[in-house]
Amino acid sequence: MKNNLLIVALGLLVFASCKKSADPLSQQVSIVAQNSVPTTVTNSFNARFPGATEVEWHLIVTGRTSTNEYEVEFNHSSQRHSAAYDDNGTEKRHGISCTDGPVPQVVLSAFRATHPNDIVYEWKLNNGNWKAHYKRGTVIWEATYTPAGVLIKEEPN
Repeated sequence: MKNNLLIVALGLLVFASCKKSADPLSQQVSIVAQNSVPTTVTNSFNARFPGATEVEWHLIVTGRTSTNEYEVEFNHSSQRHSAAYDDNGTEKRHGISCTDGPVPQVVLSAFRATHPNDIVYEWKLNNGNWKAHYKRGTVIWEATYTPAGVLIKEEPN
C-alpha cells in the first residue's frame, strides 16, 4: 500500500513538472506597418491590386510552419477585400470581406484610433451605419460608426 502511494505521488510529481509545449496550430496575428512587409509581398500585392486604398497589413505567425503569412485588408474596385501572401509573395487566398462597398477612410481611421491592435474580420453596412466585427481576446465585439466616423455604440457580440 505504501509503495502504491509512493508511485502515485511520484507520478503526480513528474506529471506536474512537465511543461506543456505550445500548440503547433495556434497563431498570433498582429498589425504591421507596410514597410515591415517584405518587398516581394508588397510587389505581388501592388501588381495584383493596383490603386488599392485603405490598406492594412497583418502578420500571421503560426506554429505549423517556419514561414510567415501576411494578410492585407484593403479597398479595391468599390469593395473591401482581404488577401494573404506567404514570405515569397505568393498569393494564398483572396476574398471580398465586405460586400457593402468600401469602408470610408474616416470610419477606418476612427476605428483604428481607438483600437490600434484589434483586427476587424468583417465590416457591414446596416441602416446607413458601419459595423465592425472584431475579436479581442476570446470575445467577439461589434462597434457601430456613423458614415462620418462617430462611434455610436460598442458591445460584445
